[in-house]
Amino acid sequence: MKEIDISRAIVEEYNRRLLEHLENDVVVVGAGPAGLIASYYLAKSGIKTTVLEKRLSTGGGIWAGAAGYNVVAFEDKGILDEIGVATRQKGDLYVADAIEFATALCYKAKKAGAEIFNLIEAEDIILKKEMVKGVVVNSTHLRMANLPVDPFCISSRYLIDATGHPAEVVNMLRRRKPQLFPKELKEGFMDVEKSEADVVEKTSEVYPGLYVAGMSVCSTFNLPRMGPIFGGMLKSGKKVAELIKNKLEI
Repeated sequence: MKEIDISRAIVEEYNRRLLEHLENDVVVVGAGPAGLIASYYLAKSGIKTTVLEKRLSTGGGIWAGAAGYNVVAFEDKGILDEIGVATRQKGDLYVADAIEFATALCYKAKKAGAEIFNLIEAEDIILKKEMVKGVVVNSTHLRMANLPVDPFCISSRYLIDATGHPAEVVNMLRRRKPQLFPKELKEGFMDVEKSEADVVEKTSEVYPGLYVAGMSVCSTFNLPRMGPIFGGMLKSGKKVAELIKNKLEI
C-alpha cells in the first residue's frame, strides 16, 4: 500500500461528494438537532439535501447536556422512537443519553441520504431577484485564521438556518436589510414551556427561500431560551421539512 494511494482515495471521494452537492434542493446550515432531523425527513422523502457544519463534530449543543451532565430531556418521545433512541420516563419527562441522541441523529440523516460536510462555514448568502438561492462558504480553518482567501458557492432552492443561538444566516440578511428584522436577534429570559411551544409555531420562511428552525427561531423572533430540553428542536426540524416538502409538492 502506497501512502499516495490513501491520499488519492480520500481526495477523489471528497471531491466527488462535493461536486455532486454543489446544487441542491435544500441546504441546511448547522448540524444541531433541528438541522439534522430536518435533513433526515427531507432526505427520506427523496429531496436532495446538504448539511453544512462549521465545527468538527455534528450535534450542536447536545453533547454536554446540562452543565456537562450528558443527559437531555424531552416532553414526548415519538421522534426519538422513530430514530431508535432509548428513553427513560422521569415524571412527565423522558430522558435520553446525550451521546446516543447526537450520534443517532447524524447516523439517521446520513442513512436517509443527506450529505454532511463538516469544517465548512457559511460566510454569506446568494441572493438573486430578492430570493435566497444558496450560500457562500469557506473552510472553517481559513475563517478562524482570518486569511484573505476567496470562498466558493453552494446553491439551493431552499435554505434553512439551523445555526442555533446566533441565527447566523438570518443575521447575514439583517446586516444588509435591517428593516426586515428591526429587533436585535437574541433570546429572552428562560421560559421553557413557552419556548418549547413557540419554537415550533414560529418555524417558518422568514424571507423568500430562507427558513429558520430550532434555536435560530428563538433568536429571530426573540423567544425565551429553553435550556437542555430538545423536543421543540426536533418538532421544529420536522415542521420545516414538511413546509419545504409542501413547497416542492412532494
